[in-house]
Amino acid sequence: MLKLIEITKIRPNNWFINREKLDKVRKALERGTELPPVLVTEIDAELALIDGHSRAFAAFERGETHVLAEILDIDKIEGSRALYEHIHREGSNIGVNTIADLASRIVEPDEHRRLWIGYCESWLDENEREQLRASEKARNTS
Repeated sequence: MLKLIEITKIRPNNWFINREKLDKVRKALERGTELPPVLVTEIDAELALIDGHSRAFAAFERGETHVLAEILDIDKIEGSRALYEHIHREGSNIGVNTIADLASRIVEPDEHRRLWIGYCESWLDENEREQLRASEKARNTS
């Protein structure tokens, strides 16, 4: 479902913005290029921005109050539900509650890869190991 959503009502599900990607989005918007909608889901009764952080931030910078969003059930979104939920819940602990909070978290591409992609990959690896340990423990106790 496509819907216009108030930008400040969407909680980012990414803690950093890639400066290079953001610059490309800014230029596209300056040229009047129509960009795809952002991807939003609901986590813990809040709207969570899953994809399109650069688009939402650039729109916010331009003074736009709403963004076109595709709203999907979390189970219909590719990727790890557990990771999306973890990021959403942990975000407020590090001060990322609205798109405006990302203003001080715009980083160069290599830094984005290290800080964000690396964090997500490490979390997924650790989560998988925890699940394997729990599964093994359950087998050993039955």
